[in-house]
Amino acid sequence: MVRIGSLVSRTGAKELRDEVVSWKSERSREVTTAILDHFDAIHSLDVENDIELERYFLQDELDGLDPNRQGVHFQPGVTTFSPSSAYKCERELYYKATRTPKSMEDRFPYQRRWARNGTAVHAAVQRDLLYAEKYLKHPRFKVRRLPNGSPAWERNIRQVRLFDEANVPFQIHGMMDGILTYRDGSSIGLEFKTKSTTIATVGSYRMKDAQDDHKLQCVAYSLLFDLDEFLIVYESLAKDSWMKGGDAKPDMRAFYLHVTDEDRSQLIDKFARVASMVKARKIPPADPTKCIFCPYKPRCQSNAAEAA
Repeated sequence: MVRIGSLVSRTGAKELRDEVVSWKSERSREVTTAILDHFDAIHSLDVENDIELERYFLQDELDGLDPNRQGVHFQPGVTTFSPSSAYKCERELYYKATRTPKSMEDRFPYQRRWARNGTAVHAAVQRDLLYAEKYLKHPRFKVRRLPNGSPAWERNIRQVRLFDEANVPFQIHGMMDGILTYRDGSSIGLEFKTKSTTIATVGSYRMKDAQDDHKLQCVAYSLLFDLDEFLIVYESLAKDSWMKGGDAKPDMRAFYLHVTDEDRSQLIDKFARVASMVKARKIPPADPTKCIFCPYKPRCQSNAAEAA
């Protein structure tokens, strides 16, 4: 027998769930379209170098080299995690926290140029954002400003935050690509990524959604910066043929992420679990699906052999 009250509550829960899904879908279409249109709009204008903005970027680089620049304050003896490590295997997080020596990592010259190009594009995107909010008549986004007027991005917002889950302390330390203010007044975190192989990597056939590791990185940012909404934007460094014009394949994709309390809770549980194992000097189990880029593979294999 099904009780009427139970049926109503289930029906109400389903309607609420459908409403939330519908809102997220509409919000996703709105803001992902807006950010791509925003970048296209500024790249459709012929804008000469703005002395004021260029002076700011140069000064920002100088400030970043200042050895006396005020840093963040870590709690000594507390396990520290970074947002970029949120997706990593718990055993890798353990090795890093316990300062286990990394294996020698080969990096070929072309790989270093690959990384260099991605870094350069990040700097160019920051320029795009400030030029867009100054020169577009109706900018869809503006960069949030700090009390001192600095843009809310990178070193300007670098911080560390202490957490205590079930009497297990740990801290998250990091900075992000930017915090944007959308035209409706909401704050949205921006995570910008580059792809360097072919333009097909950002096509709708190959890329159905943002990568899981990038999503989890945003969950960590939500814990650091009290944000719920994020845009994960990908740009392909490979472009279509110059002569394609309006028929060129899109070189940018954007995905929307709404971080929930459940998402944050799961990541907090993961970090707390690793922190407790660090304290107990108990090695966590390995995740064999995340071994490719792990710098501790020899040590991990050695531990596995010892356990066998």
